[in-house]
Amino acid sequence: AMTDPAPAPVAALTDIRLWMVVAANVLTGVSLWLFMPAGFAAAAAASPWSIASFVVLWPVVEELLFRGVIQRELLRAQVLSKRYAGISGANLLASTLFASLHLVNHPPLWAVAVLVPSLALGYTLERYQRLLIPVLLHGLFNATWLVAGNL
Repeated sequence: AMTDPAPAPVAALTDIRLWMVVAANVLTGVSLWLFMPAGFAAAAAASPWSIASFVVLWPVVEELLFRGVIQRELLRAQVLSKRYAGISGANLLASTLFASLHLVNHPPLWAVAVLVPSLALGYTLERYQRLLIPVLLHGLFNATWLVAGNL
């Protein structure tokens, strides 16, 4: 079934669904900190440049490509714009590609784990019709991973 229409972008900060994504991010960060080996994200925190790249540059570049170009183009196909449990076929395909490309520099299980936050980012693009929200969330996701892996 189709989800309800996107709220106006200014309504995003008052939308409980956005705050559910943020809360899930916090819980994920705590879980990573509790269950992953200490220092698992040390390489990403090796220098100010790597931190800035990880938290700002890569989220902007990846969201521009995967949500801004790929997902939006896939949404043009009516069959891919249909949503099931709030997730469009376009989001599923773009997120699968995004997760698959993480196989280049991550273990397979970690790359697969990228699929869930990617689906959340694609969902927010479609819900709020603004690329800024997934870019900011992606930066938050990466910052959370960085902090959890360096405490």
